[in-house]
Amino acid sequence: MKRNEMDKTDQEILRRRLKERRLFLNMTYQDLAEKTGIGKSSIQRYETGGIKNIPYDKIFSLSEALEVRPEYFTDLTKDYTGESAFEVKVIKKEDRSQHLDYIKEFEERAIRYITPNLISQGYNIERHSHGSVGDIVATKGKKIWHIDFLYTRDVSKYPTGMGMGRQQLLLRFGRLAVYNKPITKYSIVMDRRELAEQFIQFKPIHLDIETSILILQGTEYKEMHF
Repeated sequence: MKRNEMDKTDQEILRRRLKERRLFLNMTYQDLAEKTGIGKSSIQRYETGGIKNIPYDKIFSLSEALEVRPEYFTDLTKDYTGESAFEVKVIKKEDRSQHLDYIKEFEERAIRYITPNLISQGYNIERHSHGSVGDIVATKGKKIWHIDFLYTRDVSKYPTGMGMGRQQLLLRFGRLAVYNKPITKYSIVMDRRELAEQFIQFKPIHLDIETSILILQGTEYKEMHF
C-alpha cells in the first residue's frame, strides 16, 4: 500500500475512534470542548477531517477527557473492538501534567542549543505554533529549513513510547506531503538515539526535499539523513 493511502487510512481510523468514543460517553461537541479546552469547531473538524492531523498535546487532552490512554489515538494498528471501554486504562492526570512538562523542557533545550548554531551559519530564525510544519523555520537566501520537535518517552520505562513516536513521525511526513508552501529541507529534533536509529529506516522516498533527524547530544546535535 502506498504511503499516502496508509496515511488516509490512519486518519479515518483516528476520526472514527474519536467520534465513537465521544458518543459512547454520551458527550456533545460542547461537552468535550468544555472538558478539554479545545474549541468546539476544532473538535468537529477533527471528526470530519477538516483538520487532518491532531497536535500531540491535544491527543493528551482528548484522551483524558474521553477516559482512554493516548495510545488509543496513536497506536492505530491495534484493534480495541473486543475490549471494554473500561479496560482501556485512563492516563493519570499527574502523569499527563508531568509528561507535558517533559515536552516543554525538551523543546526549550532544543531551542537553546540549536538556534545559536543556525544563527552562526547565517540563518534567520522564526518560531511557529504547534500543529504547523516546523516549530522553527530557518531561512537563508533560497534555503527554507523547517525543524520540528519530537519528544519521545524513555522506551525502557514506557514501551508504548516507540509506537507513539513512530505514529507521530508518520503524521509529520503526511502533513509535509500536502504542505503547499516553499520548503527546501525538513528535520525532526529528537534526544533518544536508539529511537532515531529506528525511525531513520522510514525513508520518505516520495518527498523530493532533504530530510533528516537532529539528535540532541548535550549542548550540541548530530544530524542523521533519511
